Amino acid sequence: MQYILLAAGRGHRLGLNLTNKCFAKIYDKTLLDYNLELSASGLFDEIIVIVGYNAKFIKEYIGNKYNGIKITYVNQESLLGIAHAVKQAAPYIHTDFMMALSDEIHINPQVRKMANYFSATGADCVCGTVTDTPQNIKKAYTMNLNKDGNIIELVEKPDHCFNLYKGTGLCMMKPTMLRLLENLKPNAVRKEYEMGNWIQSGIEQGYICKTFQVSDANFNINEQIDMVEATTYFEHLKKEMRTTT
Repeated sequence: MQYILLAAGRGHRLGLNLTNKCFAKIYDKTLLDYNLELSASGLFDEIIVIVGYNAKFIKEYIGNKYNGIKITYVNQESLLGIAHAVKQAAPYIHTDFMMALSDEIHINPQVRKMANYFSATGADCVCGTVTDTPQNIKKAYTMNLNKDGNIIELVEKPDHCFNLYKGTGLCMMKPTMLRLLENLKPNAVRKEYEMGNWIQSGIEQGYICKTFQVSDANFNINEQIDMVEATTYFEHLKKEMRTTT
């Protein structure tokens, strides 16, 4: 399995003096470190890092290998959305893959269990989810599920939530999903090629898309308030550990 890490973002909304968004530090590690650690499951034989803005700093930080895993860099010259980023990497993807966003943090991620589920179900796509509030779900995406647990509708930044499952950028896919990128249209408003539209197009064409509760909590870091919330969560966890020991 290959690991596709999207790390092309600028991060201007954070208001920090950073070369790249993924170098924002939460608690004791950078966003980039949190996401590189997702590869420690022993599942991956290659990490493809999609870079763009100030790419040289990321390349210098990671190098050509991470914990013995080969690193391949792919450039996204125009930042036109998640699906557009993966499309740039498509020529280098030759097997099942997991994608993740370098501006997300997953608390207690269960990557290997998700991979087992992905394999057992034979799904084309498994979207990693967390249980969250409607307020946070409306910043991400919501999924309507049928009785078999298949996604029948996926909506990004919804006005209405189908349930309390928040979709994340941590997804596992078969290479069949890449075919859909050829005909994907940009969002009419943002003019970007969005992950939600990509997966929804697969659902409409009969692809099997499912969900998996991949972590205890998830934070998407876009503004400083997001950094504060994530740091507060970590501090709470540390306090709980002290109390129970």
